[in-house]
Amino acid sequence: MSLSIISPSNREKEMQSLISIYNSIENSESIIFNSGAGAGKTYSLIESLKYVIRNYGRSLKKHNQQIICITYTNVATKEVKERLGNSDIVLVSTIHERIWGLIKQYQKELVEIHKEKLKEEISILQKNIITNKEFEKYQELDDAKKEKFKRIMFENKELFYQNYNVRAADLKMAFQPFLEDFPEILKNVSNFRKIVNTIYKLERNLVCLENINLNKKEYKFVDYTSNYNNDQLHNMKISHDTLLEYGQRIIEKYDTLKQIVIDKYPFVFIDEYQDTNEKIVSIMSSLDNYAKKIGHKLFIGYFGDTAQNIYDDGVGSKINDIHIGLKPINKEFNRRSTKEVISVINQIRNDNIKQVSIYNDCGGGSIKFYKGAQENVRDFINKYVHEWNISSANKLHCLVLTNKVVAEYSGFKNIYEAFKETGKYKGINYNQLNTELLNNDLSKLGEVPKLLFSIIKLHNNILNNKTPVLEILSKKSLSDKLNIEDLRKLINLLKQNKGKTLGEYITSISAYYTSVNNEIYEKIMDLTFGYKITSCEIFKNFLLEKLFNDITDENIDYANEIIQKLLDIEMDEYELWYKFIIDKQEQNINYHTYHGTKGREFENVIIIMENAFGKTRDYFSFFFKNLSDPSLLQGAEKDLFEKVKNLLYVSCSRAIKNLRVFYIDEISNFESGIENIFGQIYSYNCEDRSSI
Repeated sequence: MSLSIISPSNREKEMQSLISIYNSIENSESIIFNSGAGAGKTYSLIESLKYVIRNYGRSLKKHNQQIICITYTNVATKEVKERLGNSDIVLVSTIHERIWGLIKQYQKELVEIHKEKLKEEISILQKNIITNKEFEKYQELDDAKKEKFKRIMFENKELFYQNYNVRAADLKMAFQPFLEDFPEILKNVSNFRKIVNTIYKLERNLVCLENINLNKKEYKFVDYTSNYNNDQLHNMKISHDTLLEYGQRIIEKYDTLKQIVIDKYPFVFIDEYQDTNEKIVSIMSSLDNYAKKIGHKLFIGYFGDTAQNIYDDGVGSKINDIHIGLKPINKEFNRRSTKEVISVINQIRNDNIKQVSIYNDCGGGSIKFYKGAQENVRDFINKYVHEWNISSANKLHCLVLTNKVVAEYSGFKNIYEAFKETGKYKGINYNQLNTELLNNDLSKLGEVPKLLFSIIKLHNNILNNKTPVLEILSKKSLSDKLNIEDLRKLINLLKQNKGKTLGEYITSISAYYTSVNNEIYEKIMDLTFGYKITSCEIFKNFLLEKLFNDITDENIDYANEIIQKLLDIEMDEYELWYKFIIDKQEQNINYHTYHGTKGREFENVIIIMENAFGKTRDYFSFFFKNLSDPSLLQGAEKDLFEKVKNLLYVSCSRAIKNLRVFYIDEISNFESGIENIFGQIYSYNCEDRSSI
């Protein structure tokens, strides 16, 4: 197997798919380019971009126009830039970066959208205060007493936050002298916290809205940075999801802006369309329709594969319902895998795309499906470490379903265990861990994991002498204010932040924040944390609020215990987690969740599989049981079948040459479904390898 020889006829056939794209570009005809895993989708995307540059580059420069290329991840952005080469007319970026680039200069219109959002949030908060059962004791107060209560709480805001995570009895004791006239409200501390938090948030939003209407200087601009994973509407700062919402609102609302975008960017390419948020597709559809209406040329090209839609917020097959009239162009060649792997993944997807290898020398792959037991997993992996001669130059990649296994084998078990026990990720919310804690795509990290990532990244950058100063400062505008001596002092100051555990490190940061008079230091920390880190207690309260949404008298001690566990974990373990996220692991065997391998390829792959996934007990077993006739499925069952199929397809299609699936549950009820895809089923017993 070498996967290197391509016949002239196959080259010609592959070229035809590119010619179809080129023709659509010439005709300003928006397309959806579908290609299976390993088809060379990125190659087709790059060639299409090069075609536009060759044929329209001079005209674009003359008219101050550019090409937009939107990618799904920062890794993909880097890859496209490297493969495309230097080009000042192609803007390659992630979705959020590009949407912000399109709308950020229209601050007047953005502020109007922001006002609409504030009014909506204010309305929701006011309704909650009036109708929510948790606010019942507050609702029973007359207007005068409500005002008195609010005044007392505003006067004692600092006291409230200082006692936010203490025991109920201690919080009552702290506020008893101030709230003697409100004994009923203090009876239930959990509801008391909700009432006060809502009052504070409502007041912040009302003040912000008033300041916008008063045309105050600091309220004339809406801000977005990738550091923020939660809205701070009262500070005119928005998060990732809200950015997409604002982008959709502003572009759909203002026809003039539509025309400006169309005329400035007549070519738009979107990579991995199946994982793109529906709001982005809606924006593109709006631009496409308006371009046709006013007779201006616009080409929008979606590149991807619906069979690889594995994220809940991706548009998937619904794209044609949102952006109507796209011309489909399919590519059926595979440039990644041996014919043996291709045969298996074709059986999994089982749709109108039947891949064939573009190479003549495409044989030599090895695919086997084993049934075995959980206790034999390590031995099974070790068997192939020896059989496949695994080394640092020939790594083995193991795909597992549980975050627990990935975390344990990768060295950050304590982090995983602590997050698993938080209110946010416990019970029915456990599935969120799949994407919010162990994801190589930073935009998919949860709010607290994203904050921890920013902290560890800052820690790494400061300790690494090769890190560019701009990487530490986050914004070029900060470095513009400093001379060389100031920069040297700042870096030395940042290096003073030390601590063996996360809690010790945060304490060190906050101590310098409050004691050192350095504006840039403060701004770096503000950008990293998203708020003023004046004490470790504030950081703890932030974690408590975000990871335990419903704190009661009964669970306050437990919640504090879990937060303390996170703070007591050593920085070295957070470093291992950080390296996992940025894909810089150093072991010969790398462990991944199924979702975490999206867009990647490996020579040697072992997939550990079982019936359940997350809290769904009948997951892969459900797929194999219904494989013979999935057309009988309807509604939620149909959606589940497609979801499992896509995940299985993505996982198996990572393999270039060697693929093993090790199923650790009983399979007798659906062996025929497995055999339909993988062929013969082998039994594995570490005590009797001769049976293999």
